[in-house]
This record gives sequence, structure tokens and C-alpha cells, in this order.
Amino acid sequence: MLKPLIYATALSLTAAVSVPSVYAIPATDAMKVPHIVSSVQFPQSKASIVRHTFRLQIPPNSKSLSQLTIDVPAGLKVKNKIDVSDRSGRQIDTNTSVDGSKVTLVFPTPVSPGNELKIAMRDVKISGITNAWLYKVYARLVGIDADLPIGFARYRVYVR
Repeated sequence: MLKPLIYATALSLTAAVSVPSVYAIPATDAMKVPHIVSSVQFPQSKASIVRHTFRLQIPPNSKSLSQLTIDVPAGLKVKNKIDVSDRSGRQIDTNTSVDGSKVTLVFPTPVSPGNELKIAMRDVKISGITNAWLYKVYARLVGIDADLPIGFARYRVYVR
């Protein structure tokens, strides 16, 4: 009775060891498109006026970033008070336009791969009520004439 149990165990272990391992590439190395890594809301002078800030990472394997388009959700109003800086805090030259519920950031000098941008939208007016605000963000890369959807900048609303 013991002999078949030993054979079954040995056969199971041999089968488990002979299965090839799966080699994974770290997500940061595989990414070829800019992506949002964080977003945070800061209160400003009044409860209905906030600053929405998100960080955008441009992977080393990506093309240079030439433009960002941000769809503003219903219930929010964004003013033309938008600061763009790199990881070190240096301001990035940006042509900004706000047209209703669409914000466009054009970079006269494309932002090179390997950078991380901080986009701070100041004096955002809240007029609606929700549990979360979702800004849809699109990127335009050098050599590509289409807006690529790169994700959502999500802001949670905490009620006391």
C-alpha cells in the first residue's frame, strides 16, 4: 500500500518540476504608452473649490509626448489655471486651452520618454455631487496623429 503512494508522490513532484516557468517582464519595462500613476484632490479656499493633481509617467520605451487632452466630468468646471511640472518641480512650457468640458495641453517642445509630469488644475469648481470624479485622459505622441486613451485621473470624494 505504501509503494503506490510513494510512486504517485514521485510522479506528481516530477510533473510539477518539469513544467517550464513563466518569465514575466516588469510592467514598467513593457509599457510603451504614458500612463497615470496617481491622482489627489486638495481643498483650496472654499469647500467647492479644489485643486486636482495627477502624475503622468512617460515610459522609456514610449515616443515623446506632444499633447494631452483631458475630458472634464459633468459637475466640475476647470479654469485656465493649470501648472505642469516635471519630477524635479521644474515648470514645463505648455500652451493650455479650456473649452467647456475639454482641456488641451500642447507641449511646444515634446516631453521626452523617461519623464514624469505633474499636472495641477487649480481652482476647480465643484457644482455636482458624486462619490468620485473621473477625468478621461488622452495622449498624442510624436509621429502619431491620433489621441490615445491612457486612462482616468480618479478623485474620490470623502464626506465627513
